[in-house]
Amino acid sequence: LLVSKDLGKHLLEVEDLLQKHGLLEADICAQSERVQALNAAALKFSELEGYQPCDPQIICNRVNHVQSCLEELGELAAKRRKELEDSRQLWAFFQEMEEAEAWIREKEKILASKSCGRDLSSVLTLTNKHKSMLGELGNRRALLHQALKRGEQLVARKGFSPGGIQEKMREVRLRWKKLEEVTGLHQQRLQEALNFFQFSAELDDLVAWLQDTYRIVSSDDFGHDDYSSQALLRKHRALLDEVEKHRGPVLALRKQVALLAPEYHQGVEVQIRVVEVEQLFGEVAEVAVLRQQWLQDALAVYRMFSEVHACEVWLDEKEQWLQKMLVPEELDEVEVVQHRFESLDQEMNSVMGRILDVNQVVQQLVDGGHPSSEEVRSCQDHLNSRWNHVVELVEGKKSQLSSVLQIQNYLLEC
Repeated sequence: LLVSKDLGKHLLEVEDLLQKHGLLEADICAQSERVQALNAAALKFSELEGYQPCDPQIICNRVNHVQSCLEELGELAAKRRKELEDSRQLWAFFQEMEEAEAWIREKEKILASKSCGRDLSSVLTLTNKHKSMLGELGNRRALLHQALKRGEQLVARKGFSPGGIQEKMREVRLRWKKLEEVTGLHQQRLQEALNFFQFSAELDDLVAWLQDTYRIVSSDDFGHDDYSSQALLRKHRALLDEVEKHRGPVLALRKQVALLAPEYHQGVEVQIRVVEVEQLFGEVAEVAVLRQQWLQDALAVYRMFSEVHACEVWLDEKEQWLQKMLVPEELDEVEVVQHRFESLDQEMNSVMGRILDVNQVVQQLVDGGHPSSEEVRSCQDHLNSRWNHVVELVEGKKSQLSSVLQIQNYLLEC
């Protein structure tokens, strides 16, 4: 048993041989104690004086021979254990290599069957799973490095055939390198898919914003008075700022598409979507500018109506006063009324300036093709007619006052 060349053909067999060898070593140890006791007893016979049943030299030689055989047996047992231990290390190394290869094959199979997702959510899920696998790969890399280091130590030791160990190490290294390449390639594909679906999601958000903005800027609500139109115009100016902020991202869409992986940026659907977004943005920007002009025109109309109303209130008041006013015949009273007309002249100059402003605004609206041009023109004509009528009344009253004043002055001179 101790000189057997059978060192096992796999790890389990070597473990079994080591277990049997352990039993054999225990038996040798037990027998050694018996032999030592027998040798000690035999040596006592060689020391007897007087009658000696056997030649002492023969006894000593016999004891020495048994002792040397026992020592040789111990050396053989130790040598056998070392060989079995070395064999266990060798087969443990090969088993680690086989386990590493099996793990690599499993991961290669998983990576070969993995898709890159069909939307942003699935890509993110796959990316998280891939990160977990990268962590597992890192742990396995450390274990493989330790196993290969043990293999190199086995090659450096005598008693092993280095060819098989080195060949196995070379195979595992090549498979591991290929696995890392496949893993890196899959990670790159996942990143490319993530970039594409993130771009698509951002494009969807941009389209949704543009559609909402288009509904707002194409609204036919321009307010119902000065205050509401002014509020709408403020909101619209803020919206115009937002539109301008989106101009840069829209113009950068083609550059973003060019940065995508070829399998994505060469797709006709992506190109069409980008063109559609650019066209939609152009429509939004154009309609937004038009709506700003329409709101400004509406505000101008409402302000004009407000100004016309204020002027007509003043005209109503003065018209009633002029119609009710009787030209006095006394000089003192005439002078008082004359002073009132002097104040009226100042008011009329101010109102005339406001009416001229109204006429200018009306002309701008009409020239600009405002949809309410007829209504605005009618309002202008009515205001101008009222103004002319009041001017005629004033001139008539002034003429009467002038006549009375001349008569009174004539009477005073006489």
